[in-house]
Amino acid sequence: MDYLKAVSILNKAEDSVEKTAVFKAIFSVAKLHVPEVLFKYYSLSNDKELNDKKLQTLMNRKIYMSEFKDFNDPFDGKGFFYNPDNLKSIDWLIPYSGRLIDDFTAYFKGTSLTKNGVHSMPMWAHYGGNHTGFCVSYEMKENLELRSCTYPVQYTNERLDITKLIEDQAHKIEAVASNPNLTNNKEVLYDDLSMIYIPLLLCNLKHASWSYENEFRCTTAANAKGMPFIEAKPKEIYVGMNCSYEHTKRLIEIAANLRVPIFKMAFGECSSTYELTTEII
Repeated sequence: MDYLKAVSILNKAEDSVEKTAVFKAIFSVAKLHVPEVLFKYYSLSNDKELNDKKLQTLMNRKIYMSEFKDFNDPFDGKGFFYNPDNLKSIDWLIPYSGRLIDDFTAYFKGTSLTKNGVHSMPMWAHYGGNHTGFCVSYEMKENLELRSCTYPVQYTNERLDITKLIEDQAHKIEAVASNPNLTNNKEVLYDDLSMIYIPLLLCNLKHASWSYENEFRCTTAANAKGMPFIEAKPKEIYVGMNCSYEHTKRLIEIAANLRVPIFKMAFGECSSTYELTTEII
């Protein structure tokens, strides 16, 4: 999936109707990249309250959607930028030093999934609490809400400069707001969804050094219905090798209630290969 190219195509659309049609086409292409099954790793720690929240969320057939600022990578959502110095000449932005929006990611919430499956040692180490946590698989065709907002992540060494786009948007807003027929209105409808579509797509850019994650990101509006949770029915549950007896017991109970199979991760001590295996519980 090439979001840089997608945004370039979207920018060529001349009006809101055309932009929406183009975005729908890009959306359809993005969905072709989403696998039938995706996985999410969960860590468990000494924080009982946090552990209980994670397990209860699983029991409720939901996934917690985080703010981007809480992601483990502080550079997440930094795949694009604009230079406010180029907007300082626009009269209504002078008091704001040319800044139209401080943080695009503040308007979104997201969660990370992976196609790596449960046999990935780095994923268990980095996101499964070094096997003290668990992993859940999700059948995407059975989770339409989850699938509808899930996009493949594009790994790149480049950041996209959208200064020209922001500059154009600022001039359009200025033109609409300065219309003499609208001077008595406190609010003005600005009918251009570029400022939604483009950040939504570009939030799926990550630095190439993270490519081992094979991430698929579910991203939605921060004020969408149901936030900060999204419906997600589990397919299978996998328990880390070092998961405590207490947490394992709780996960077994949840699997029974959800009527899904549950497995324990294992490692062949006498195997000639580094290979994780699964044993059904």
